[in-house]
Order: sequence, then C-alpha cells, then structure tokens
Amino acid sequence: MKQPAQISLFLQQMKSIVEENGFIFVEREASVQFLADRNMTVAQLEDIILSLCSTDCFDGPEPDRDDRFKDRWTVAEFSPQACGEKLYLKLSIRIDARRCKCLSVKLFSERPAKQHG
Repeated sequence: MKQPAQISLFLQQMKSIVEENGFIFVEREASVQFLADRNMTVAQLEDIILSLCSTDCFDGPEPDRDDRFKDRWTVAEFSPQACGEKLYLKLSIRIDARRCKCLSVKLFSERPAKQHG
C-alpha cells in the first residue's frame, strides 16, 4: 500500500483529468457486461470515479506492469461501495497526455488473485 499522500495525488490528478477530458472506458467483456447487467451508463460510472476517496484505494498507485506502458501510465485499484455493491475499479492515468482510462469495473468479489512470479 502506498502512502496516503501518493493516493491523494493520484486521485487529485485523475479527477482533474476526468473533469477536463472525461475518461476512456476500455471495453473489456467483463466491464461491458457489468454495466449492462446494472443498466449503468458510462456517465454514471464517471460519477462513481469522481466520488472516489483515498480510503477506496487498496493497491497502487504504481507504474503500469506492462513494459510497453510503465514509463507513461500510472495504475491504481479501488473498491468503492456504489449502487449497494462493493466494486472493483482499476484506473490508469497519463499525466503528460491528460488521459484517464477505466481498465476494469466489476464486482470486487470477482477480482482475480494476484499473480506471483
């Protein structure tokens, strides 16, 4: 777990980017299905993202684990309570390009175990 100041900085930057440019919803099957099952719009997801707080963060922020993106993108994982459910949100920001991506949204209980190796 990172220091609270690092999490707060990530959230501050992420919210500024989302308010300015919106966010990129990465259309992975599980995320698309999650929204469809709940009749949730991307705008409603944006409201959840903008309401995140430091205590929702359980992993990161850290450089992207994919070598192609690690020098540009920073990733953090959150587990906010929303719509009566505990969610799993994986968000990534790129400061120089002022971009934010929602890499994953699903129920927290569906979160896969960390890969060790």
